Amino acid sequence: MHALSLAQQTHNIKSKAKALGFDNCGISRAGFLEEEARRLELWLRQGRHGTMSWMENWFDKRVDPTKLMEGAKSVITVLLNYAPADDTLSMGPFKISRYAYGQDYHDVLKKKLS
Repeated sequence: MHALSLAQQTHNIKSKAKALGFDNCGISRAGFLEEEARRLELWLRQGRHGTMSWMENWFDKRVDPTKLMEGAKSVITVLLNYAPADDTLSMGPFKISRYAYGQDYHDVLKKKLS
């Protein structure tokens, strides 16, 4: 039995993601995200996370996926437009964020990834 080439493995992963209904899939090297760490730190210091205090938790894991999963070499990222077909929800003069329409995206993505 011969090992699949990196290109074939990449193709297989992206094909599987497409078959599962994801809109796109990318694969990148796992490691410390230096530029993103600086931006996240500044964003948090400026209080741009509002009342989402949980965003301050696990800073090291947010900026280095190898701290989240020891030994990780790659990160697979999938994209999914989870907006419902009918997004005509209206609350008069109020604007509702698009992510708030339909089901909770955590549930939608978890189910699809499982």
